[in-house]
Amino acid sequence: MNTVEEFYNDFMQQIYVAADTGEDFKVSQFFDKAMEYLVEDGTVGDYTYLPYKKTGMRVDGYELIEDREILNLFICDYTDTDELASLTNTDIETAVKRITNFFIQSVDQKLYENLEETRPGYAIAYFLYHNKDRFHSVNIILVSNKKLSKTVKKLPAAKLDNYNVSYDIWDIGRFYEIETSKNKKETLVIDLETDFDATIPSLSAHMQTSPYASYLSVVSGELLAQLYEKYGSRLLESNVRSFLQFRAKINKGIRKTINEEPEMFFAYNNGITATAEEVELNAQNEITKIKNFQIVNGGQTTASLFNTKKADKVGLDNIFVQMKLTVINDEKVNEIVPNIAKYANTQNKVSDADFFSNDIYHIRMEEKSRRIWAPAKEGELKGTKWFYERARGQYLEVQSKLTDAKKREFKAVHPKSQMFSKTDLAKYLMVWENKPQIVSRGAQKNFKAFGEIIVPRWNKNDKEFNDLYYMHTIAKIIIFKACDYMVYREPWYGGYKANIVAYTLSTLSYLLEKEKKNIDFSAIWKRQEVPAYFLKELQRISKYINDYITNTPENFTNVSEWCKKDICWTNLKEILDNTDQLKLSEEFLEHMITLEEVKYEEKEAKKEQAVDNSLALMTKMFKLSPEIWQEVMQWGSEKNLLSSTQIQFLNLIPSGKFPTDKQSKKILEIIMYLEDEGMKSVW
Repeated sequence: MNTVEEFYNDFMQQIYVAADTGEDFKVSQFFDKAMEYLVEDGTVGDYTYLPYKKTGMRVDGYELIEDREILNLFICDYTDTDELASLTNTDIETAVKRITNFFIQSVDQKLYENLEETRPGYAIAYFLYHNKDRFHSVNIILVSNKKLSKTVKKLPAAKLDNYNVSYDIWDIGRFYEIETSKNKKETLVIDLETDFDATIPSLSAHMQTSPYASYLSVVSGELLAQLYEKYGSRLLESNVRSFLQFRAKINKGIRKTINEEPEMFFAYNNGITATAEEVELNAQNEITKIKNFQIVNGGQTTASLFNTKKADKVGLDNIFVQMKLTVINDEKVNEIVPNIAKYANTQNKVSDADFFSNDIYHIRMEEKSRRIWAPAKEGELKGTKWFYERARGQYLEVQSKLTDAKKREFKAVHPKSQMFSKTDLAKYLMVWENKPQIVSRGAQKNFKAFGEIIVPRWNKNDKEFNDLYYMHTIAKIIIFKACDYMVYREPWYGGYKANIVAYTLSTLSYLLEKEKKNIDFSAIWKRQEVPAYFLKELQRISKYINDYITNTPENFTNVSEWCKKDICWTNLKEILDNTDQLKLSEEFLEHMITLEEVKYEEKEAKKEQAVDNSLALMTKMFKLSPEIWQEVMQWGSEKNLLSSTQIQFLNLIPSGKFPTDKQSKKILEIIMYLEDEGMKSVW
């Protein structure tokens, strides 16, 4: 991708995928896409989308960061145009005036009392008024699909009584810079001397021949607390951030040591492991500036230092933390940093699911998405493919290497409407796991929960994730998108679309389980669209769900928060179990298939995947060098694990012979046997 204009065009095309929709729906899509960048960057975590606008007032969502007592308020500046527009001082001032008016009206004048309780505006206004003592700083974040004008020289300077106010602008240029950067995150440069009046003493810990620089350092607890206060989870490597969901919680051991034995902190604490893209050192070998500093192990130590200082009003002058810092600045940064995070965290309570983002599951899904053609829809001549974006930016990166003609051809085969990311995938599938409350908690928490479900299944039998699984996944995506599109157009719709869709599909899944029936996902895959009878059922269920979630219990006034609670889903299931308020129609059930049919289909698909797995291994087997084969035979012989016949089998390929299918299978069995006995994997 060469220019920001080209990026804007592609970015907007993804918004326009939902053609013939209202302006508000496009704004919500833009907001979701913008938040993906902010969440991945670490600027935002568990945000809530509650759009409200009225003359002179506007807000699009909020996030309360409890441990740092910060309120993030979001406002959109969206323009529906094909040409990239400029974000001017006037645009910024108007947006700031509208959102500050809303904040003041909510906090000082009980705005919620004048709003309809079932609307998103009521929920956010109510939250602000009743939680105004839980935050001391307000960060107003403006997200825009315009490009920040060069005439904008400084951020706004509006004030809010009793609160520290800061402003952050995310324009299309900022999104473009992240998309085109190699680590897909905004560059974070920490100037220790200028911003914190500090340096970090360091000792070089790498050999001259080492491809990466490493340093051993001692960091003051005060500096770590200050860094966390200013940058928060932006300092935490994404895998670490995904499981570090302990906001406002303090490690008891760390707290006790700080308060009672601060001089022993260095001895008791394991320290932190960190990475950076670049560092600057002074003549005394002290680190003065760090680029893209990421804590891959020790996030809890860092956050607990800050929280203990704040909660107990204690100084951290006598607290010091050891740090191992690795400087990585090459094309392998996205591969190496997650591995450092994984291995550095092996002593902590971190499951494989915490590192699910880089798991082989996603590699297989990516492979299938590139290989498997979706059937042509009725009335169309050519089939297409669904594009699984395993890593952010893949869809655009592939096109950047193509000529204009090839790019058009690529888009014809891979329409933007059929591109989906890892967090999208988790959302689409978790509703069918009957987890609408988890889907409602946001992309990151849902993705982690998805990993906790998938990893054990993969470890038990990876053949479950076969071509049929992929095709059924696409069918589920088609249903989800159809439901999402339909809900927005219903006459009763007034907000909370994401929650309504999640609960609607999980309710459908739950009701089918009660009937011992299943959706014919293969049929939907073949049609590449949802039949009319299916949409009719979704309309009926979604109307019921809307009434259910907006009729919150007395102790819940915020619909979004209510939908995140386990009890919201539990109560709904009890209603479905004990009343006749909602039943699947006979017309709908006629098109469903039996569980026996599903099991037979899945059984056959597993057999096919087993063959695919064997073929893939055989392909790799023929690519092994003679040296590797020699090492395998030597290792097995030294351990007295190989017979002369087995050695003859292993020697077939390195001697230039082509084994039969039966012999190839035998060779694979021998290699897997040796690996089970402790030999290092040859793959």
